[in-house]
Amino acid sequence: MPAKPAQEPEPERTPATTARTTDTEPAKPAEDEVPEGRLPAGVYEFTGTLPTQYLEVPLTAHPETPGRDADGDEPAAPATPATVFDWPHSAPGDGRWKSSKKKPNQQPDNAPADSEGE
Repeated sequence: MPAKPAQEPEPERTPATTARTTDTEPAKPAEDEVPEGRLPAGVYEFTGTLPTQYLEVPLTAHPETPGRDADGDEPAAPATPATVFDWPHSAPGDGRWKSSKKKPNQQPDNAPADSEGE
């Protein structure tokens, strides 16, 4: 019968500490930290010239359209204001948004529709 190999001695163990440290928790970004290329969270008015879709919200931002006079058979088109949106985390820094004190006039495209009669 072959001889059993000698067992190696176990390494010394250090006693576990009972106090827990918070060093192992992942670092959370500061709430006021704004990612590069973005604007701080807040209410912004769309200043772009063409409607633009933002997939992160999702949101379709529309520029201001002036009212038009009636031409022949077509009725006059009313003026519509530009999209004013409350960006909850940070707004796109693509040059098409300016800070505004106006009341937001648009919700995300996927927001549930307000039920009528309420």
